[in-house]
Amino acid sequence: MALGVNRARYFVVWVLVGGSAWLYGERMLYVALAVLTALPIISYIIAVVGIMTLRITQQLPGSILKEEYGNLVVNIVNPMRLPFGNVRFLFYGDDFAVVMQESILTNLGFLKPMTQNIPFQINYRGEYEMGIKSIQIMDLTGLFRLTRQIDLPVNMLALPRISDMTKFPITSNLMTQATSRYDMRDEDYATISDIRPYLPTDSIKRVHWKLTAKRNEWLVKNFQSNALHQITLILDSKRMDISYKEQIVTEDRMVEHFIGLADFCLRRGMPVEYTSGEGHKVMARNPGDFDTIYHSASRLHFEVDPLGSSYSMLSQILNDTTGYVNAVILTPRLDANLYERIINAHHNGHHVAVIYFALSQEEDKDSEEVYQLLEEGSSVCFKVTESSDGF
Repeated sequence: MALGVNRARYFVVWVLVGGSAWLYGERMLYVALAVLTALPIISYIIAVVGIMTLRITQQLPGSILKEEYGNLVVNIVNPMRLPFGNVRFLFYGDDFAVVMQESILTNLGFLKPMTQNIPFQINYRGEYEMGIKSIQIMDLTGLFRLTRQIDLPVNMLALPRISDMTKFPITSNLMTQATSRYDMRDEDYATISDIRPYLPTDSIKRVHWKLTAKRNEWLVKNFQSNALHQITLILDSKRMDISYKEQIVTEDRMVEHFIGLADFCLRRGMPVEYTSGEGHKVMARNPGDFDTIYHSASRLHFEVDPLGSSYSMLSQILNDTTGYVNAVILTPRLDANLYERIINAHHNGHHVAVIYFALSQEEDKDSEEVYQLLEEGSSVCFKVTESSDGF
């Protein structure tokens, strides 16, 4: 709008000066007409050189916890030492997941570099392109708006939060086997996993004599054991054929439930093995290993055609394990093949729980039917919706 008004005004002035020069033949009027004609050309050339020589850098934090605020720091240096009346910066950003200004308008001086802090917030876990998309400047006459494409977006990682999974009903037999003081097979007596109060059934060999004397109470040692009953988490990383918004929300919810469940199990002494459709396998044996799982899941990409499905990953785990399997599958899709594999696993003494992330699409009836069958068959199955986690 302002550009059109400036051009209209300039054209009117040029016509008036040109008309006056033609009517009166004054030399100064012809000089003024020549200046008015040459000025836009000179101004345009200066603006082109100026916008191309601007030095721009941008800085983002390496990562940010979702729903927290961060700053994009933009530094601009104008080596020509010419002022630009207004400079507009246009930014990359996800219209749904990223809350950020689309553009800012500022004045660029010629005496010192300029720094701008652009606040932003990312509402969902994942990697998003951010940064300066392009800059626009007006020439000195205000007749031209020039745009320079920057096209150097930076990937910004939004870290997920840890869902509270304390209500998740890990079965009592799993907890018992995980923390059992009677299970002493393959213990590493050089590694003490924790210290706890003495119980009448404990062996006298487990007493921690130094701490018992120091604290004046009976304390015993728990040793690291390979016999701890681990739990395998299977995260379905196949991208759903749904709208972009629902896809982002569902993936975010799946990862946060997965991370929360891993943290919940590790804090209760249950080693966790994480398997995803990308082929990743991560093992965590104690709470100190949680960061490995957290950062791996934070960077997880949901693929259209991943290496493995929930069915194939569960089948491989069952085939590769000599003992009993305790697994939890996190998936937004359930089908007949997966249902049969879970039922067969139960019949063979394995424990397979399912956390089903229901989609809003009504046409996803197959998954709903399989979920109902699992419930009716007394399988451990939970349904997570937008308003409820199902626990």
